[in-house]
Amino acid sequence: MHMKIIAFMKYKEMNRLQIHTKTLCFLREEIYSHYILHSERNKMYVVGFFASVLLLVAMDAAVAFPRRNLKCRKPLPSIRFNIRGDNLIDLTHNFDDHAPYWPGDPSGFELKTLFSGFVNGTVNFFSSWKFFSQPEHLGTHLDAPSHYYLNGIDVSGIDLKNLIGPGVLINLKRNGERFGPDSQISIDDIMEWEVERKIRMRSGSIVLLYTGYGDVYPDRAAYFGTNMTGEDGIPHIRFPGLSPDAARWLIDHRCIAAVGIDTASIDFGQSTDFETHRILHERNIPNFENLANLREVAESGRNFNVIALPQKIAQGTGAPLRIVAVLDKEA
Repeated sequence: MHMKIIAFMKYKEMNRLQIHTKTLCFLREEIYSHYILHSERNKMYVVGFFASVLLLVAMDAAVAFPRRNLKCRKPLPSIRFNIRGDNLIDLTHNFDDHAPYWPGDPSGFELKTLFSGFVNGTVNFFSSWKFFSQPEHLGTHLDAPSHYYLNGIDVSGIDLKNLIGPGVLINLKRNGERFGPDSQISIDDIMEWEVERKIRMRSGSIVLLYTGYGDVYPDRAAYFGTNMTGEDGIPHIRFPGLSPDAARWLIDHRCIAAVGIDTASIDFGQSTDFETHRILHERNIPNFENLANLREVAESGRNFNVIALPQKIAQGTGAPLRIVAVLDKEA
């Protein structure tokens, strides 16, 4: 009996909940056959062994289902960047007239040439300069806490420690499919990621959520769920986001520095109250949207740090963002 149970407990590829449920059912059958059908002298041995195995199951369950209310881990004392050129992943989409803009915005990115040509003088030389305009919240950008909180800090006031730090990438794709268009990333989704990797993210982490939507950017219909623009298009927006409960949990129990996502909003597309934004911004946590190339980070399988530097716009509620993942050495 004991060899059967040890082998069964080592079978870890099954779903954790199935492991514990099936283990208990298996034990019930084994105990019945030994405790009920065998002689009296086996009873004490079986009861003692059953108690030991139940303890193992409880210990295994503690790993599989960690408590949600655990306090934040201490932050890393320092981080080091080893920039070589071959370990950098640009997480920024190009800013151009292909960038999908929010249906309620009047226009997207515009670039106009003010001058381009040769200057004749003592020395003849070429020169060119241009003018660009765009909404604050277009393309890969940062949302400052002032975006959804009256007393929130603006872009220019964001502390650099919220923009540079250890990165955490949570891959939400399943079997190659994008995360559901109307789905909200839950606490369980995040905890499942931690359980699979047997880690708990540290305080000060910059969490990046990979839903797979960044892979179809800038295809407006695939990315927003609609080709419609203007106010009429807003009710038809469909993409996933971070749930309010998960946002609150990441702040209170993982003490994150910032959170980013590869969709057009940290709230899911059908949100009308933008609660996730409000929760983050009331705690002065910035968020990043329309991130690029998270698939490359996921496929690398390596730890990484994040550098996320927005255009420093005084009184800005958002700003264009250049964000980079710096991969650690290969394991």
